[in-house]
Amino acid sequence: MYVLKNTREASRRNWRFAFLLLLLSLISLMFLVSEVQSQSSTDWTGVWNTKWPNGAAPITLQQEGADVTGRYPLYNGRIEARAVGRQLIGRWTEGSRQGDFLFVQSPDGSSFMGRFGDSTAEWWTGVRADASLYQSVQVDQSSPMAAMGTFLKAMNESGADSISRGAGGGMALVGKAASVVAVSDADRGGLNINDYMHALYAVIDKLTFRLASLPHGRVQGEEATAKLGQFDTNVTFDTVFRREGGKWFIAGPALPVLTAKLAELSKARGEPVDAVSEPEKLRTPRDAFKVLLGSFSGGSDAPAESALNLQGVNAAVRDDEAPLFTRYLKKVIDRIGYVYWQEIPDDPKAKTPFVFFQHPAGNIAVGPVETDKGMIWQFTPDTLHHIRALYAAVEDMPVAPEFAATAGDDAYFKARSFARSLSPTLLKRAGPVEWWQWLSLGILGGLGIVCGFIVNAVLRIFSRRNTAISTGETTPLLQVLAWPVRAILLGLFLLAALRLLGLPAMVATTVKGLAWVAILAGAVPVLWHLVGTVADAYRRRWPGPGYHDTLIALLTGVARAGIVIGAILMLAQVFSLPYEHVLAGLGIGGLAVALAAQPTLQNFLSGLTLYADRPVSVGDFCKFDDTLGTVEHIGMRSTRVRSLDRTVISVPNSDFADMKIENYARRDRTRFNTTLQLRSETTADQLRYVLTQLRQLFIAHPRVTEDPHVRFAGFGDYSLDIEIFAYIKTADNAEFLAIREDILLHIMKIVDDAGVQFAFPSSVQYGLDDLPLDKAKQAEAEKRVAAWRRAEKLPFPDLPEEDKARLSDTLAYPPEGSVQPSPEQGVKKTKSALRNKHQSRWGLFGASRESPRRGR
Repeated sequence: MYVLKNTREASRRNWRFAFLLLLLSLISLMFLVSEVQSQSSTDWTGVWNTKWPNGAAPITLQQEGADVTGRYPLYNGRIEARAVGRQLIGRWTEGSRQGDFLFVQSPDGSSFMGRFGDSTAEWWTGVRADASLYQSVQVDQSSPMAAMGTFLKAMNESGADSISRGAGGGMALVGKAASVVAVSDADRGGLNINDYMHALYAVIDKLTFRLASLPHGRVQGEEATAKLGQFDTNVTFDTVFRREGGKWFIAGPALPVLTAKLAELSKARGEPVDAVSEPEKLRTPRDAFKVLLGSFSGGSDAPAESALNLQGVNAAVRDDEAPLFTRYLKKVIDRIGYVYWQEIPDDPKAKTPFVFFQHPAGNIAVGPVETDKGMIWQFTPDTLHHIRALYAAVEDMPVAPEFAATAGDDAYFKARSFARSLSPTLLKRAGPVEWWQWLSLGILGGLGIVCGFIVNAVLRIFSRRNTAISTGETTPLLQVLAWPVRAILLGLFLLAALRLLGLPAMVATTVKGLAWVAILAGAVPVLWHLVGTVADAYRRRWPGPGYHDTLIALLTGVARAGIVIGAILMLAQVFSLPYEHVLAGLGIGGLAVALAAQPTLQNFLSGLTLYADRPVSVGDFCKFDDTLGTVEHIGMRSTRVRSLDRTVISVPNSDFADMKIENYARRDRTRFNTTLQLRSETTADQLRYVLTQLRQLFIAHPRVTEDPHVRFAGFGDYSLDIEIFAYIKTADNAEFLAIREDILLHIMKIVDDAGVQFAFPSSVQYGLDDLPLDKAKQAEAEKRVAAWRRAEKLPFPDLPEEDKARLSDTLAYPPEGSVQPSPEQGVKKTKSALRNKHQSRWGLFGASRESPRRGR
């Protein structure tokens, strides 16, 4: 059997090894195949933004098999090369200049590194341009207006407007812009064509004009001039267009002319010439459009919602409505056509709203808004109010060709389109929303309820599987989770409906409120129970001192209070209640509330004081005022004590902390205190004998501390009083009672051996014959005291120190024959000789064996 088992194990190991080897082989094969493919199928086709020392240009490459050709119009250059793996080897030509080059494409195909030159090698690098962005701008030179339109589109989309576009598309688009500009090398003033295009754009971008106002259609002559002006100033710029070979070009002015005009335009606005454009500050109407549309292309750091004036929207749903408004605006603008920034005013001092688009269903306009940081421009509340109706009116209009590639629908618009495909009637309004939104809201709400019941059923099944014996009873956890799970799921489905259905503010406010009320109503009981469960688990797993339980109770109370307060504040946030002002008002004028909450706060602080000072801990037996009991719980408000009658006493923390608390659990020893009352007939020597034996008893007892107090205290009304005071080495009350019992029994024996009797208060008169004294024991006691006196060893006022040392801990406790052996039994045996010696010397704990006993 053992051999068979080993054989099976060896077989399993062999199969595992073979499987692992096969897996590694497949991975290696896939890697080699991919490497071969990458070596043989590297694609150079596309637009590349390239740079070299003191130059840059976009290059368009076209690959057919291994042959690659390309052009870079900025320098009238062309490329002829051959692809070998990831390398591109060939020649470049610019007029009469030419040379060899070597490009090596990166493994991911997004860039290349190269060298060119003959005697001195120079670097030449490139990165792929965004093809869709590049191809979205078509070159049109059919008229001056078309040429200017091409220039503005290319430069705007290149990121020259401070709104960056797709990665790698900028330089290639600048190249397209340069293709419609005619400028000589001398007029460029030493700038490369790329930098010159930015200088020309910087001037034109500060102008505001309608593109349709430029010459178009049939233009007479080979040259045309358009006077372009700056909005709300007297500064103008004469733009010259020239026709060459049937195509219209923008005649590029000399660089000094552009520099002077830019300074003039900036001065008219009161701006420095080198001012950095920051659209996110929304200082002009143009900035509002840049931020809104730029956010959809990822080019604006500011969120699109910042361009909206949401003052007319309910604050409770403002965060949910704002993203939907921006998508509605984008959808409508996509159908209006390409937005030329230069057609939108850029004057930060303007006061009149700018209307961008007008329609019977509503307008698109931006207006000035006064804020703490100054004047900003945002889309007006009236625009947002009518944007849904405006979209419904222009929905059938095709998207402008420039936006066709980026005009995809999100979940809301897809759902709306699906509803429209089912039936146009579903788009009709029923009150504030459309029919399809009402139906979808009902369906999602019903799904939330159904899912809640399903989750509860699944939890119940798993709970029973984890139980050894299914009793059919619901566990405490499931009792807590039953309704909260249903409420939370319903709330989550309603929030999903809020985001998916694009509900207007009137309905969205109610739906959002119901959703969060359901979520919080379900979450608070679960979190409340979870806090208690964690605290109980901590107590069970890491049992510690009682004061730790006090801290756990306080933290549990604080956590639960925090849960309730947090839920209330969240609801206030959801319903946009001004709780911040309420809290501030409590700090200033909430004296009545503060006074009403004073006892609760005082009890809480007193609970913290009880934990920090630790006069008592959970489990301590204590006395407060005249009540004895065991502390069971110290909470945020009160302390609970189990009394001796087994009742629970609840005391406010503030009162409990001010009480005189006697903590019996903290004592290190227990006091033994009693007074022996002996009959008045006791003689002085008998009394001396009893005192000596008592002192020896307390010194010899191993559970009594040093220096016990045993003294003749005085004459009572009917007795001679001996006061006994000592500390017992125990803090446990039950053990103390046992030790006290042992000591009292020894005291009875000492009193009996001395022939002395206890005195009892009584009004009965008796004669001497009624209670006869033991004359023999009396004589024996007096004889022993007389012997001590003659030997000058009378143990008064106290025993000699050497005798105390020899007597210490010589008494057996528990007594001999007890069912509980004492660790002192060994000590007793080792000191037996010493004890016998003392018995013969002092008559320890009674008379010698030869002493006569008292008869009755």
